[in-house]
Amino acid sequence: MISRGFVSATLLFVVGSMAIVGALHSGLRGDHLVLYTKSILDGFASIILTATFGIGVLFSAIPVVIYQGSIALMATQIDRFIPASALEAFIAESTATGGILIIAIGLNMLRLTSVRVANLLPSILVNAFIVAFVYTLF
Repeated sequence: MISRGFVSATLLFVVGSMAIVGALHSGLRGDHLVLYTKSILDGFASIILTATFGIGVLFSAIPVVIYQGSIALMATQIDRFIPASALEAFIAESTATGGILIIAIGLNMLRLTSVRVANLLPSILVNAFIVAFVYTLF
């Protein structure tokens, strides 16, 4: 049960668009409001998940900090290399992909489906390549 809580909480906290958008805003603009809002929402979700899955939810904080921290650190340097319009397109596409993955997580928690959401996480990186490809063409 510990591993299920860890995996469910980690996926829920990492896959969402607020994780990417908040970390990018934090790194690019120094605006931490989205991350503060996300932390409050994640706090309430973690209380519910802990009641269901147990202590494994606590350990999900480690990959979340690494994930969001690395995005924020890279975002401090990314504005030198990527134009603002391409970055906005990436944020929009990542938000859409993250939303679909969150729907899959919710369906898994309700035990309506058995989608392996962790295997779909590279789709967020695929978004970056597609946006870069389309941006260079047009």
